[in-house]
Amino acid sequence: EMISAALTFVRDASRPGDRTRLELSSLLESLCDEMAETGAATEVERGEKVILEGDPVALRRLFANLLENAVKFGDRARARVYRDGAFAVVEIEDDGPGIPAEDAERVFEPFYRREPSRSRQTGGIGLGLAVVRSVGRGHGGDVVLENRPDGGLTARVHLPL
Repeated sequence: EMISAALTFVRDASRPGDRTRLELSSLLESLCDEMAETGAATEVERGEKVILEGDPVALRRLFANLLENAVKFGDRARARVYRDGAFAVVEIEDDGPGIPAEDAERVFEPFYRREPSRSRQTGGIGLGLAVVRSVGRGHGGDVVLENRPDGGLTARVHLPL
């Protein structure tokens, strides 16, 4: 499974997908609705419509990975979309323990996992955030993780409009 995931990661990261105009709030609402059908606690804050040119399959994967992590490690996911100058910003918050500051960049490395076991219960092989960063940067943006002062984590995605 690790070899297959690695090959998929390399293949997907090395070829850009077709770009089309898409509205980010609708994409996030769709993902949250799908996750809610399986019992996940997700919500999207209503806000302005933000449209950009992007690869819908890759962006869907980016946001799905972040939402799934928020639910897995923080019990719930809250998402919002807004404009900040020439960028679209998507924030996904959770209520989990956050991450140590020294791991804030390391978690984006392929195959790095803060929880070192490879059991099916804890899931994943350490490519989810590597994919997130690769897709974000492939769109000319970036992704950062920040601990919230009152607890929990915010994943912030900046994408050029």
